[in-house]
Amino acid sequence: MNYKTIRLITLHTLKYSESSLLVYAYTDLFGRQTYLLRGVRSAKNHSAAAHFFPLNMLDAEVYHKPSANIQHIKEFHTAHPLNNIRANLNKSAIALFLGELLYKSIKEEEANDSLFRFLAESIHTLNDLTCSVANFHLYFLVQFCTRLGIAPLPNYHPDHAPHFDVTQGLFVPPDPRSDSLFSREESLLFAQLSALPSAAQAASIPLNGAQRHQFVLQIIRYLHYHLGVSLEIKSPEVLRQLF
Repeated sequence: MNYKTIRLITLHTLKYSESSLLVYAYTDLFGRQTYLLRGVRSAKNHSAAAHFFPLNMLDAEVYHKPSANIQHIKEFHTAHPLNNIRANLNKSAIALFLGELLYKSIKEEEANDSLFRFLAESIHTLNDLTCSVANFHLYFLVQFCTRLGIAPLPNYHPDHAPHFDVTQGLFVPPDPRSDSLFSREESLLFAQLSALPSAAQAASIPLNGAQRHQFVLQIIRYLHYHLGVSLEIKSPEVLRQLF
């Protein structure tokens, strides 16, 4: 048996047969992977399935077969308790959204240490933040773009380049004929978030729910354009009701 010890981030789960669970995860050694856990939804083992909530990080011993579409977990345990994410409704909703986003956008089945460390650090930050988390997902989205190599060119100027162009990945002059531009307000927010060193500082940007929701939709649009994957994500509507 080719057993490996890995750390995984839970992205999404799906019921499989009467008592099993499919876990879609991002791992430190193998990138995006799908794991089958047999019997974890049975009456005897139902508490085991509770470990696999969005963004939870687990250390696991897995049987890894490179040619297989579905891998198998032998045993697992929580790497770092994320009690605040589980107990806080706002943080849980953000975790749900980020898990869905990552599940839909990350497809590579190879290790990416930089991306994995970014995700792990972001999860710890979300769990530990004591200030408002209403803008956390906005800051995460911008930083995620950077880790994917599609950060905006830092050429924003309120007069000469006030609009972000989705297709070019930079800020451009107004162009009424273009349908690929962020609004002035969205572009300014993109530039502001890109320049901030921490999620805690993002909390100080005054935004209402409509502004947050529209920015999320625009970044999803940007990711869809450059990643070339379907990003039909349902959870932003949950966030709009909370923030």
